[in-house]
Amino acid sequence: MPSQMDIFTEAKARQEQLLKRLASAPPVDLLGVVDPGGATGSMFQGEERWTLKLKLEAWRIPGAEVQVSPLIVHRSVSKDELANFRGLITPYTVIRIRARVVPDAALGGSAALLEEFIRIENSDKDLNDYATQLQKPVNHEDPVLGTFTLDRRISCFTGHANWNGNQISLHLSAREPGEIEAALKTAHSLWKSQNEWDRRIREYAVKALLPLKNKNWLAEDENAVTPDEFERRMALESVTVHPDGSFEFWHRDGDLFWGHSIQISGNLSEGPTGADIPG
Repeated sequence: MPSQMDIFTEAKARQEQLLKRLASAPPVDLLGVVDPGGATGSMFQGEERWTLKLKLEAWRIPGAEVQVSPLIVHRSVSKDELANFRGLITPYTVIRIRARVVPDAALGGSAALLEEFIRIENSDKDLNDYATQLQKPVNHEDPVLGTFTLDRRISCFTGHANWNGNQISLHLSAREPGEIEAALKTAHSLWKSQNEWDRRIREYAVKALLPLKNKNWLAEDENAVTPDEFERRMALESVTVHPDGSFEFWHRDGDLFWGHSIQISGNLSEGPTGADIPG
């Protein structure tokens, strides 16, 4: 299995190759609808500059047909430039930019290198109508678990459900109707036997994470935590379910890990299989 360092090294190399390929493409003016995530930035360890990244949900070169396949736009920026672009490029706006475009880039879709942000564009009726359509709520009704609403920022349908007497968030990792129904089957299986699943999730968390807590995460003068105390301090916040039967249970940590979340992942056939403390 490749190490985390190998994964980052490969990802950095792919990004550098893509940026070189984009730099050789001719610049063009284009219009596009900014996706719900807006402009974001990332940086690899050891780098001094950020990579600006945004996705256009629909776009076109003026005079050409609208492309509804996403266009991922990149640019190397300073920290101040990133902040400026994030203020200019906001979700659901139609923007006009000058960019170098490469179709069918690695990882799917098309990619672009941002040369210049020109302005917010209100003159393109098709794209502005598309932006309006994107903002309309999309709901899915389930007779058992209630109403779910598409959160386009994370490509999930989100609702609320009662888990052992507590109201929590329930996320369906799906966008298409078939995926929604498959994800709901995962949720129905969990909720049908929620007492059993709650016990299995908590027992797994204790087994996987209590030794880590008592070895590396005790505060000064804090006594070792017992299994019962560990379970009491965990508080379930949300569950994410997937069409393939996998899931993640997200808990508040009760300050066990100084504010990190407790995430237990697994699937219906094998049960809990992984534990992490992200955040």
